[in-house]
Amino acid sequence: LEYLPCRVYSTYGMTETLSHVALRPLNGPEASVGYRPFEGVSLSLSARGTLVIHAPELCSSDLETNDVARLHADGTFTIVGRADNVVNSGGVKIQIEEEERRLIDVPFALTSVPDRRLGEALVLLVIRDFPMDDVGLFDAMKALLPRYHVPRHILRVAAVPMAGNGKIDRKACRELALEAGAIR
Repeated sequence: LEYLPCRVYSTYGMTETLSHVALRPLNGPEASVGYRPFEGVSLSLSARGTLVIHAPELCSSDLETNDVARLHADGTFTIVGRADNVVNSGGVKIQIEEEERRLIDVPFALTSVPDRRLGEALVLLVIRDFPMDDVGLFDAMKALLPRYHVPRHILRVAAVPMAGNGKIDRKACRELALEAGAIR
């Protein structure tokens, strides 16, 4: 996108706000990793670290999203992931989307399964015919991820479950991991 001659933007909004509340240039001299709220929109974080939107012209009350966010000193914000995609493994909170961004070159998804010792254990779902063996995958993940963020299990699947909108189907991924049986 950075080489297109036209300006390209990403917007942030929710059904509840009936509109978008922030904009992020994706190319050109003003390209940014953070979204900038529109005039009249202010933001804060809840105790859970989720984005709270104050937009009196759009909503009669503050709206707490389920998006874990970071607010930056320049007035922009970034979305880290969804609060329901946080895995608590041995007391370490792991945001699945952040770890997936670090492993971008692999056709995969992360999920979790219950674990007696850790509470939850991370599982890497990777397509069956991915050419790297499991030992190689573990070694690659150890090089890319913090120590306690490396998945405990690798599950080979025919395809990573996707929703109709092209996003990873998190519920189906978890069900696959749970059905694998060998993972406990």
